[in-house]
Amino acid sequence: MSKKSQHIALMEKLLMHLKNAKLEYLKASDHVNYSEEKRFFNQQALIRNRFFQDVLSEIQALGVTFDDLIISRFNFDQLLVSTIDTLKATAVEKCLEADKVLFKLYKEFIDLDEYKNSEFIEHSSIIQNAINKNQVLVDSYFLINK
Repeated sequence: MSKKSQHIALMEKLLMHLKNAKLEYLKASDHVNYSEEKRFFNQQALIRNRFFQDVLSEIQALGVTFDDLIISRFNFDQLLVSTIDTLKATAVEKCLEADKVLFKLYKEFIDLDEYKNSEFIEHSSIIQNAINKNQVLVDSYFLINK
């Protein structure tokens, strides 16, 4: 597989996971009672949406149209399989897991030779900060509910 094909395939994965992470953050916002947490989750959803647009712009600059992307076609089977494992997880745990997957994908993308997009490095840094914040929220949730 050529480097360009690898970049495109990874960006497609990023798009799919950014969309899913945004939805998880919106769901988490609906489940929290404190305005500070609600604001955090809504802000993170907006950030994931902005990242989605950034990645989409980058992939379009490589000559790929939105209609050519897998993300443009909704796949119910994929949605079902991806949600079965997390049915019992809390909304915050789902956000945490979504961001861990995103961080891993960004790291893989950034580690590819010849591709050092500072914007994507910033994305991964912001996601790492969100992972840290979500871990604190998850830990505090389990301490409270013991």
